[in-house]
Amino acid sequence: MKSAHVREAVGAHRDELYQLASDLVRVPSVTGSENDAQELLAARLRDWGLDVDLWTVSPSIQSHRAYCDDGLPVERSNLVARWGEPGPRAALILNGHIDVVPPGERKTWSDEPFAGRIHEGALHGRGACDMKGGLAACCIAVRVAMSLGLAPKRPILVQSVIGEETGGLGTLAAIERGYRADGAVIAEPTSLHACPVQAGALSFRLHVEGKAAHGAMRRSGVSAIEKFWPVFHALSALEESRHLGFDHPMYEETALLAPISIGTVQAGNWPSTVAEELIASGRFGIFPGEDAAEARQAFEACVRASSSEDGWLSDHPVTVEWFEGQFESGETAEDDPLLASLSRCHEALAGRSPTTHGVSYGSDLRLFTRYADMPAVLYGPGDVALAHAANEWLPLDELEQAASTYVLMIAEALDA
Repeated sequence: MKSAHVREAVGAHRDELYQLASDLVRVPSVTGSENDAQELLAARLRDWGLDVDLWTVSPSIQSHRAYCDDGLPVERSNLVARWGEPGPRAALILNGHIDVVPPGERKTWSDEPFAGRIHEGALHGRGACDMKGGLAACCIAVRVAMSLGLAPKRPILVQSVIGEETGGLGTLAAIERGYRADGAVIAEPTSLHACPVQAGALSFRLHVEGKAAHGAMRRSGVSAIEKFWPVFHALSALEESRHLGFDHPMYEETALLAPISIGTVQAGNWPSTVAEELIASGRFGIFPGEDAAEARQAFEACVRASSSEDGWLSDHPVTVEWFEGQFESGETAEDDPLLASLSRCHEALAGRSPTTHGVSYGSDLRLFTRYADMPAVLYGPGDVALAHAANEWLPLDELEQAASTYVLMIAEALDA
C-alpha cells in the first residue's frame, strides 16, 4: 500500500481523530476510575462496526505472579475491540492505556487539566501525551484500514487497558483472557522512536526503627531520621556499583539506566519528640535482562549490611517492603519481524528509519514478552518528558503520523 494513499485516508479522518483524542482527554480516568472513559470508547468503536469485548476484570487475576497494583479495586472495565472474524491468534495488537495519573495542583496548569483543548497544533490536557492521543491513533488506524477496503484475513485488535500506571493490570488481564497476536505495538509517547527494550522498576518501602524521647534530652532516644542516613548512602553506593561495566546495544548512555530513587520520607509525630520511626518509599531500577527476584535480593542484602554496621540497627534492622508497581524488564529481539515492519512503515512516511533505542522506565511491553510469548515495541506520538507533568500536551502532526504508521503496519500484518 502506498504511503500517499494512507496519508490521504488519515487526512480524511483527521477531524474524527482529533475529536476522539479530545473527547478521551475530557473524561477524567485517573487510575482506578477508568470505567466512564471505557464506556465512551466502547460506544464509539461499536458504532464503527468493531466487535467490542468490554468486561470487568476478575479478582482472580491477583493470583498471577505478574500482578501488581496500588491497592485499588480490581473489578474495573477492560476493553478489547476486534476487526475481523475471531481466531486463535490475531495479526496485530495495537495497545494503549486509558488510565492517567492525577493532575496535581490546579494552579500549576494554565487551563483546566481535563479541558482536552486543541490549540496551536497541539492537544492539551492530562493524558493527551500519556497516552490517550496514542490510543486514539490506534483506534483511527483501524477505522482508516476499514475505509481503505483492506480484508482482515486474521483479526486486528485494539486494546484500551486499565491500570498501566500502577503495574499493568489491564494488559495482564487481556493476556489472561486469551488475546494473542504475532506482535503488539504499544502507543506510549516515544516521539515516534521505536523502543523494543525497557528497563524495570520495583517500588519499595524502608521501615527504620528509632526510640522516642523528649527533644530536650535527645541523647536518651534514638532518632530514626539519623539512622536512615547510612542506609541512604549505602543505597547510593549500590546504585553506582551496579552500573559499573553494564552495557547494552540499545542504550547509548547507561550511567543512570537503573536508578535508586527515594521519593517520599515520613518520620516522627511531634516536633519536640525524637522520631521513633521513619518510612522511606522509592523506586529501584533494574536492568534489561536482570531477574527481578535477584535484584530484590541484592537490594535487601545492601540494607542488611548497612544495618549490621550500626550498633542500634544491628539489633533493630531496617526492613524492606515491596509494594505497588513491580515492573520487570522486557525485550524484543533486534531482528524480530515486528521491528522490521515498523521500520519500513515509518520510513515510507518519514523518509528515514526511526530512531531505535531502549527506555529506562517500566511499561506493559514486558507483559507481552514475558507472559504472552509475543514481541512488542513502544512507538507512539508525544514526548515522554511531558508525561505526568502539568500542562501536558501532544503535537497533532505526530498524532497523524502515528496513525498513518499504524495503518501501514496493519496492511503489512494482513498480507503476512
